[in-house]
Amino acid sequence: MSWYNPLTWSDKTSDNILDKDNGLFAQVGSWIGNLSLTKEDVIEFNAKTVISVQAFVKATLGENTERSKARRAIAILWIKAELGIILMACIAAPWRMDLAEFYFKVAGTGVMLAGTMAVIIFFFGSHGIAKYQAGKNETSNHSSNAK
Repeated sequence: MSWYNPLTWSDKTSDNILDKDNGLFAQVGSWIGNLSLTKEDVIEFNAKTVISVQAFVKATLGENTERSKARRAIAILWIKAELGIILMACIAAPWRMDLAEFYFKVAGTGVMLAGTMAVIIFFFGSHGIAKYQAGKNETSNHSSNAK
């Protein structure tokens, strides 16, 4: 009989754990419910939370996190693959037009075009949005300075 396998529990074991009044879960719940923190404890825990959140934001906000680098590398690889397939179509065209047509069809499939558009929006869309926001902020700053 294993304590971690509910299928091997006897009725007494399941009562000891699951009983709503005196079971293990009820005891743990009442222990958690009866914990009381002083105001100083709450302030201390909140201060620790603020410091950890600030550290997380500082680490992940920039464009040099490992995740951002990986996204850029995958996006560049996708564009290289798309352009490579188109180049292969151009190279094959003088010798085997059927092969060139096949490559061109592969480059023009919905998945390849959707992926390419997603990468283009990923690269240039974020820059466009940032420039739009900066221009919007400049306009509001100029109008507020004129008042």
